[in-house]
This record gives sequence, C-alpha cells and structure tokens, in this order.
Amino acid sequence: MQIKIKNISKYLIFAVLSCSFIIAMNSGIPDISNLSSAIDADDSNSASAIENIANVETIANNAEQANGANPPVAPTVAKRDSIWYQMGKEFQLDHNAQSEAVRREIRRLVSDQTELYRVLNAAAPYMYFIHNQTKARGLPAELGLIPFIESEFNPNDHSNKGATGIWQLMAGTADELGVKVTPGYDGRRNIPASTKAALAYFKDLGNNFDGNWYLAIAAYNCGQGKVESAVRRTGSHNFWNLPLPTETKYYVPRLLAIAEIVKHPEKYGVKLPPLQNKPYFAEVKVDNKPALTKVAKKSGIDIKVLKKLNPDYNNGYVPKKEGTYTLLVPVNKASTVTTTKV
Repeated sequence: MQIKIKNISKYLIFAVLSCSFIIAMNSGIPDISNLSSAIDADDSNSASAIENIANVETIANNAEQANGANPPVAPTVAKRDSIWYQMGKEFQLDHNAQSEAVRREIRRLVSDQTELYRVLNAAAPYMYFIHNQTKARGLPAELGLIPFIESEFNPNDHSNKGATGIWQLMAGTADELGVKVTPGYDGRRNIPASTKAALAYFKDLGNNFDGNWYLAIAAYNCGQGKVESAVRRTGSHNFWNLPLPTETKYYVPRLLAIAEIVKHPEKYGVKLPPLQNKPYFAEVKVDNKPALTKVAKKSGIDIKVLKKLNPDYNNGYVPKKEGTYTLLVPVNKASTVTTTKV
C-alpha cells in the first residue's frame, strides 16, 4: 500500500507540473527548472498528505456511524469551546512523544482514524464530567483518557476477568472504594460513581508513588504490588527501565500517545470529534423505583439515550430497595424529570 501511495503521489505531482508547463507554454513563459526536483522530492511527505486527506474524508463520511447510541454532537465547535482543547491546556505529563514506545502507539492510533474517532466520540456524554472530576482533585488531565484504553468509553464493557464499566473496576476493588454492586444494580457501570472511585484510587496511587504518575498509571493496570516489586528489585523509579508485564509496558505509552494526539491533532493529521466543553447529563434523585421506559415516555427522553446513561440499573429498573438513587438524564431534561411524577 505504501508503494502504491508513493507512485500515485508522483503521478499527481507530474500531472500538476505538466499542466503548469502547458499553461506556461501558452503564456510564452516556459519554465521547467523545478520539474526534476519536484518529482524527486521526499515521497514520504506527499504520501503522508494524501493519507491525511483520505483519512479526514473517511472520518467525515463515517461520523454518523461512529457511535450510534451516543447523543448527537454539534456539527462544528470552535476550538476554544472544545473539551479536547481545554483538556490539552491542562495536561501535566511529559508525553515522551519522541520515544519509540510512544511513537509506535501514535502510529497505531492514527493508522485507523475512523476507529480513533469512534472511540473518542463514545466519550461524548461523559468527557466533561470526567475532566472536571480530575481537575477538582488536582490530578493530571491525562487520566481522563484512561477509559479510552480500558473500555473504549463503553459502560457495559465486561472483561473475562470480571472487570466492568468504563474504568474496568473489579468487584472487590469497587467494594473497597464504596461502589455498590448488587443483583439489581452495578455501580461500576454508573459514570459518576465509578469515575469518583477510580480517581480516588488514582489519588492514592499518586501519593504512594510520590507523584510519579508513570508508576501510578502502571499500577492501575497491573497492580501496585507488581510495580513496587519491580522498583525494589531494580532500585529504579524510572518506568521505562522496569521489568513490568508486557501489557503494562504498552499501557502507559498508549495513554501518553492518546494524550499527545488530543493535544496536537493537527500535527498528526487527526480530526477530533466536536465535543463541547459543557455538561451533557445531570443527576436527578429518585426514590420511587421507576422503570426507565416510563421515565423516557413521560419526559420525552429517547429511551436509547436514557439506557446508555443508566446502564447500572439491571433490567432497566431502579432497584426496589431502601435508599435514594439517582438517574442520569440529559441536562436539558433534568427539570422535566424532576417535576414529572414517574
């Protein structure tokens, strides 16, 4: 494929220059001094340009299919109003973009920009909330992109080891962090509950590793004990030198690569989903155990959107149990749900 692209680029250059030559001849000003240098120019630059154009067109053509269950996003968002721009301004980590490990992950991500766009677009209902939670705790904004790796921002994601939700929390970890898991309810799928729990865990990991976020991120993936053991055995606190599990060696560079792309999309020829820097959902307290279908019907909320925002309620019902629960609803429908008896 690379060879074909290079050949095409030469033909395109040759065709353009040929047209220029004919025009110049007709104008009585023939000049072919730059012909050979143009054809012999660096093929990789022209190939890259063609690839970027093709990728942007592909993304535009597939944007509507990128995330069918997600709420619609505005067709255009001014850069300063984008959640990605705001996150990029608040990134704290060195992304090590020149290291081979990070460069490899960047190449992998940009090689399929339709998929990259789809996963980032899946964050549409959640990204504002997640980012503001990281900011409130003084954590690196990069941590808000962890669900990209863990679950592709799919709250229903479930690993073969039992980890669940966008942050892929195990049941035991969730219990330790105060997240409810019962037969009728799984708080690991609840965006506010799981996000607050995961970030509380990150806060502890950051403290335990004295602010070394590479080690903290590695520990989130493979466990604090394994990272501490590697540090003891080597006497090094440098993530890049530690004998960690293979998955973890890819995990940290992948997060850094995603953050690098989000911060500099133009540099990598990437089109980010147009997500506005404002809340999509609001939390509404409920205590009368309604069915989601009933809430949707009486409030006018699309049932698909309501179910996507509330996957923590198994079978589409708020549990019949003492206590107050919350529903997540589109922010523009919060007052409707609050004032409507469901």
